[in-house]
Amino acid sequence: MPFDKLGKSIKETNQLTTPYYEYESDNYWRKIISKLSRLSAGTKAVFCRWLKYGFMEGVQAEALPTGTVIITDWSSEVDSLVHELISSGIAFLNDNGYVEIPLMMSLADQLDLSLVCDYDDSNSLINDGEIIYPSPMVMKVPHSKEIIEESYDDLTRSMASVIKRFDYYLSGKIIHVGVNVKSLGIMSTIVFRSPIDVLVITNNRSSIAHRILDPSKTIHRGLSALENYLMDGVDYAVLIHKYTYYEIHVETFNKIIGRQYIRDSGFAIVPNELDYIIFLKWPRMNSLMAKSQSIANRHSLINGVVNFMINAR
Repeated sequence: MPFDKLGKSIKETNQLTTPYYEYESDNYWRKIISKLSRLSAGTKAVFCRWLKYGFMEGVQAEALPTGTVIITDWSSEVDSLVHELISSGIAFLNDNGYVEIPLMMSLADQLDLSLVCDYDDSNSLINDGEIIYPSPMVMKVPHSKEIIEESYDDLTRSMASVIKRFDYYLSGKIIHVGVNVKSLGIMSTIVFRSPIDVLVITNNRSSIAHRILDPSKTIHRGLSALENYLMDGVDYAVLIHKYTYYEIHVETFNKIIGRQYIRDSGFAIVPNELDYIIFLKWPRMNSLMAKSQSIANRHSLINGVVNFMINAR
């Protein structure tokens, strides 16, 4: 899909009127609810769809590990949406003239979107049979503070090494990265149905489970592992594929979106160089915990182990 070069015009009309706000303050979350509620019906419907599921359409974007999204270009189909997000104060023009939406991919976990978005469990915002072509959200991998000499043939260990380079990752500051995690705990051991290729624990007690695959070397997509992770009560589940063909990745994305049990999962692809991660879908907090007492109980057990790990540091 071709992109229209509209960044210059939008910068000229908004750069003097759009303030930069302290979006990490508690007051920001209250303000954003009010701003979202004032969007036009069309813009709100599209933006709420993006927020609910963690993907974007019709844009070229970068993503920061905090969930902030920086739109560098966009198609004519979403031009009015981008302009309205800026005029409403939800987005602003950064120093490079790009459209920045602070903490966009974190909004769904921080806010009760049902207060402003017109959807519920009976209205999923995804039409049956709909094929979605998600926009890549490129997250640059920071340079390592020290020289890393290991060269892993194993994609899982390579990805673990990449993730360790981040300070903040998806939901908080990284405090632990484990590889091939089959269980947690010592006294009350939690055994996972599927081994977690890379398990990330953050300082806010979030557990982020990754399934990592090279689709060119296996017929499996990793979807059953995602379901097992979420059923086991982890906070977030992320599928990472080695880049093969865009069409294959689009198909996998749509399978995730189309399956209720794994719809909260994130999905990313990585190139051979592993110098950036391309998120096609940002992970959402595991909503199955609110629907199943057994899953909630397993989540509580995981939290207990995580609390022990944090306190023992």
